[in-house]
Amino acid sequence: MAASSQDRTARVAGALGGALLLAAVGVLLTSGSRRGLAAAMAVLGLAAGLAAAYTGLLPSRRRRRSAVEHLNDAAFVVVVAGPAGPADPAGPADPAGPADPAGPAGPGSSSGRGPAAR
Repeated sequence: MAASSQDRTARVAGALGGALLLAAVGVLLTSGSRRGLAAAMAVLGLAAGLAAAYTGLLPSRRRRRSAVEHLNDAAFVVVVAGPAGPADPAGPADPAGPADPAGPAGPGSSSGRGPAAR
């Protein structure tokens, strides 16, 4: 079964949109001093990708996937994402509880060895 020209155009447009999004994220995540180099590399990569798309180097359309294959993909995502867990911006909890603001030697001690060290 041959793909129509509309299917091919839609696939190329979708690939281009995804590539533009990834390139923009890559440039934005680059440090300020290297942002120009990152933008040049992104433009070069997009140009190479467009050339590959329009010369017919994209793979042909794949067959439809079964429900079991979709279920297997979902299970794989769960297995890969599971160990990562939810992101906790505060970091792990301290099992010893909150730190004493006076420190281990009491108030006024700067050495941390207690009043006998003075």
